[in-house]
Amino acid sequence: MRMQDPEEQQWQPNLEYGAYRASDSWQQEPEQAQKIQPQEERRLGGKILAILAIVLSSVGFFFTVAGIVASALVLHYASLAQGEVQQGGQIGLASSIIAMLAFTAIFVIAVVTLARRSGRIRRQL
Repeated sequence: MRMQDPEEQQWQPNLEYGAYRASDSWQQEPEQAQKIQPQEERRLGGKILAILAIVLSSVGFFFTVAGIVASALVLHYASLAQGEVQQGGQIGLASSIIAMLAFTAIFVIAVVTLARRSGRIRRQL
């Protein structure tokens, strides 16, 4: 029997369902197989993305802490006569604090996402 595409197969009313299915000789396409049985690669990609977000947000967090310390030093040692330096220190301090909050939020979201994915996989097994 030659291989047929699903579109080419005709329903044969005189055959029972089991006999009809047994006569199917076509193989599933990779897209169909992935829809029926999701591959492990998609789960792995999500885990890798979450781990990468955790690592990069941690690095960003430490750079923002360094920015806060540098801005504090600038503000501490700037004389009152140099208004531009003080303004720069204040802008640097404010932007470092905002960036630190953003990196903290990304870190927390990535950790929660990774924990939920791990919990789902354990429940499925």
